[in-house]
Amino acid sequence: MLWLIADRLKRCVCDDVLEVAWSTMWNVTDETPQNCQKFLEHKGMEYFLQCLKKFPDKEELLRNMMGLLGNVAEVHSLRRYLMTPEYITVFSDLLDSISDGIEVSYNAAGVISHIASDGPEAWTIDNPCREHVLARMMAAIDRWDLYSLRNINYRSFEPILYLVRIYDTPECQRWAVWALANLTKVYPEKYCSVVKIEGGLELLQEVIDHPMPPNCVKELAVIVLENCKQYHERDTLDTD
Repeated sequence: MLWLIADRLKRCVCDDVLEVAWSTMWNVTDETPQNCQKFLEHKGMEYFLQCLKKFPDKEELLRNMMGLLGNVAEVHSLRRYLMTPEYITVFSDLLDSISDGIEVSYNAAGVISHIASDGPEAWTIDNPCREHVLARMMAAIDRWDLYSLRNINYRSFEPILYLVRIYDTPECQRWAVWALANLTKVYPEKYCSVVKIEGGLELLQEVIDHPMPPNCVKELAVIVLENCKQYHERDTLDTD
């Protein structure tokens, strides 16, 4: 796939082949750390930056690339390779993107949340500083519509639920709980059961009861629980 991307970059062509190549890599890196590592080893980040520079207005391309990088950022051992001033600046700037609705901004925030979840000591660059990037991320989340329809598909919420547990960085929690609130509100039949099966209901109740999370996080957690409660009540009535 990467050779197809290299060919399109060389010819300055953004076509269906380029978009499908990134989309395919997004799929094959999902919860597959070895493929995420191969992407990095074969100059995937260089291709990402080149595509971003040459085709900044291609919405589907941007969404696919950032979705893939979200998969990479979920792998703890690989996050350090994303910790460079250039990459973090790019991710921060994409928080303000309105490309493809909220998708590019949302995925950029997901990448940043996973990187930030490792704590201040893992933020090994001086600029952009961690506090500034997290503040930009919070401002971006403030702009998102909770009723936004999505171009994304989750097979599991495990990476998101991991971030719900990051009490020392509430910005990470906020992105994660916002994601759950949005997905269970817009697609309850698809995602409410996933939250329940993977232990999300108990985890979110812990967030609500815990003294550390800010109100904006707790309010979103309440929304998720209410979405799931309403869905399961309707589902019970339908099966009776």
